[in-house]
Amino acid sequence: MMDTDNKPKTAINGCSLIIQSKPYSIGVICVLFLYRLSRYTLAAKARLVRLTDALHYSANGLRSMLCVASFIGLYFATPLAIADVSVTGLDGEAKKNVELMLSLVKEQCQAPEWKIRASFAQADDEISQALRALGYYHAVVEKSLTFKAKCWQADFAIDSGPQTIVADITLTLTGDAHDDPDFQKLRSELLTASGKPLRHDHYEKMKSRLQSLAMEKGYLTAAFSEKQLLIDKANNQAHIKLALNTGKRRVFGEVTIEQDILNPEFVRKFVSIKSGDFYSSEQLAKTHTALSKSGYFERIDIHPDTGNARQNQVPVSIKLHPNKIYHYGFGVGFDTDIGPLVNATYKHRRVNRRGHFIVANLDIAPVLSTADAEYNVPLDDPSNDFFSFGGGFKREDTDTYKSLSAKLSTRLKHAFDSGWKQMLFIDSVYEDFTIGATSTQVLLLVPGGNWLRSVADSTLRPTRGYRLEFNMAGSYKNPISEVSFAQGSISAVWTHSLPWRGRFIARTEQGATLVDQFNKLPTSYRFFAGGMNSVRGYAYRDLGPKDSLGNVIGGKFLSVVSAEYEHYLFDNWGVAAFIDAGNAYNPDNIRIKTGVGLGLRWYSPIGPIRVDFGLPLSQSDSSFQIHFAAGTRL
Repeated sequence: MMDTDNKPKTAINGCSLIIQSKPYSIGVICVLFLYRLSRYTLAAKARLVRLTDALHYSANGLRSMLCVASFIGLYFATPLAIADVSVTGLDGEAKKNVELMLSLVKEQCQAPEWKIRASFAQADDEISQALRALGYYHAVVEKSLTFKAKCWQADFAIDSGPQTIVADITLTLTGDAHDDPDFQKLRSELLTASGKPLRHDHYEKMKSRLQSLAMEKGYLTAAFSEKQLLIDKANNQAHIKLALNTGKRRVFGEVTIEQDILNPEFVRKFVSIKSGDFYSSEQLAKTHTALSKSGYFERIDIHPDTGNARQNQVPVSIKLHPNKIYHYGFGVGFDTDIGPLVNATYKHRRVNRRGHFIVANLDIAPVLSTADAEYNVPLDDPSNDFFSFGGGFKREDTDTYKSLSAKLSTRLKHAFDSGWKQMLFIDSVYEDFTIGATSTQVLLLVPGGNWLRSVADSTLRPTRGYRLEFNMAGSYKNPISEVSFAQGSISAVWTHSLPWRGRFIARTEQGATLVDQFNKLPTSYRFFAGGMNSVRGYAYRDLGPKDSLGNVIGGKFLSVVSAEYEHYLFDNWGVAAFIDAGNAYNPDNIRIKTGVGLGLRWYSPIGPIRVDFGLPLSQSDSSFQIHFAAGTRL
């Protein structure tokens, strides 16, 4: 027997609920409450009391009372009984697919008998379709249906028979794609399916991948001249025959850009589409991403006119809608290291038609306050290269020291294709600080660099990834720099998912300083430990070498390591256990401090919220600490 392009599909089971209403609608409250009540009985009891009290004062009294009555009726009603549908003789995907396809599984005990019998009658076809999708064409089904006093029961004993094997694959490419390396690579990959069990979804995916590659690379008229899946049931073999005629490969034609806020030559630097280049959907997406990330435009419309291609050239029109010139942001927050926080941001997106922009930030907190502004100049590659200059102020008032500093800086920023981000800088720093029994004012000229790479499988809720950062800075004593020093540091975070809804997080920070006069080195360039992102269980920047009076004065070296296990309890909630160890120190006095504890995690829509309860195991001035922070660590 021969089937041509036969397409039984793998079943997909799912549902969605969409509720549309006006704000504060009593009807919607009823629906949501009934839904929650049916899922969480104990929680529903408390909610019922609270909602009943609230509805008592509602202006919609009658409707509210009816809603409450429906809650009570549902709460004390006997839940609907679920019928038993048994499937034996199968396992793995075959059993799962059959269970998903059987319409009988969805019926309840209270369903009318005629409906149950109708679903039972069509079960043979549903089972056959579910198994054929996985290559089983000789299934034998024994079934029975029994009606009892309270419910009914259906039993299916299934022998799937032998699975059909893909005997051979014939894949022919004609047109310009015949010698295309990407098509040859895909063809070789697809041919490896020969000798493997037949799955109809894999066959459909095979065709889809060929068509997708054709569209991606500009073979816009590609079409199958032959597509056959031939089933030889007698020998349990399948033969796949595909012939794709790609036709001529198109190229980009004229590229027109419609906008009037920036110099045209500057905007074209974001566009990777070039007239005469081979048509590529990847280049279209890359151009859209670059224009979107620039921040200059609120909406980007890129339209390749494939229906008006002439001489294999596809004209492309780009329409750019400007973003607002000024952006203001305000926020409040809390961090256990620095206390309540008020934040304000300002951005001038277009200072001129050359794309220059200004960014300013203000953070005010009891322990740490900063204010800075930066003027940015895009360079030849405005997506990846910037020159900037600016200045800022910083005030710190910790249990260890007090500091007030001002900074003027220039920066050269570059983003590499590999994902690394580089920033080279020269800072002129004036700092007035008091630490221990010493008060000092210092002027420094500090050149340096920062290199950062962050990789994560999710922006808001990463389960795998890492973050690696290197820093180097130094100064040489001269008339505009009072201290000679060289400093380097590295910090790393690595996370990986574990079985049974777990995740492991490892973290380390290492640093070293060479300095001629440590007592004149500003606190901004000394190492301290302790706090949420250091050694938990100890207060913020509370660890480090001490002077003769017992005051923490910071160290020349830093070493911190951390291991943490997170376990998801529910979809958006989890718990954690951790151990941190390390300290800031000098080579002649190394004392490692250790902290352990438990934490609570809420994976909110804006990112993870972390609350950690840390206990110091080593003798210190700190007691039990509660640490709070928001955001991912990658």
